[in-house]
Amino acid sequence: MATLDSVLHLALCSRRRLEDVVGGLPWRYASLLDRADARAESGLETHVRLLLRSVGIRVEVQVQISGVGRVDLLVGDRLVIETDGREWHSDARSFADDKRRDLALVERGYLVLRLSSAQVMFESELVLDVVRRLLARGEHRWAARHRRAGLAVHL
Repeated sequence: MATLDSVLHLALCSRRRLEDVVGGLPWRYASLLDRADARAESGLETHVRLLLRSVGIRVEVQVQISGVGRVDLLVGDRLVIETDGREWHSDARSFADDKRRDLALVERGYLVLRLSSAQVMFESELVLDVVRRLLARGEHRWAARHRRAGLAVHL
């Protein structure tokens, strides 16, 4: 799935051509292209999206937030999930930019969950458990206290 997302995101192949390729695969692969998302910018992001959706958690991909820019994933109104692979997040500049964005998100009332590649790939059950607990507590939704504080913003 990450490969399909990447091919679509990078426009390496048309969707029509991919439909032809996937159509020639055994039937169990037929729905792959239906779940592909060209907005996904990394395999880690794809993995988390599919993990959450596999248990019925609704996830938005590459959501634009005013004053911050695009975030990898948004669950509910305010739970931002960022996936950080070493390729794009290891130098001092990207590290500082991530911290600036996190601060801007928190200032606007968002809850930020920043996941490493190791957490995504090797601790996915823990990640899923944490997200489920946040959802059970309603942390993914704007509450009256957020609205009173002027934090419940609209995208």
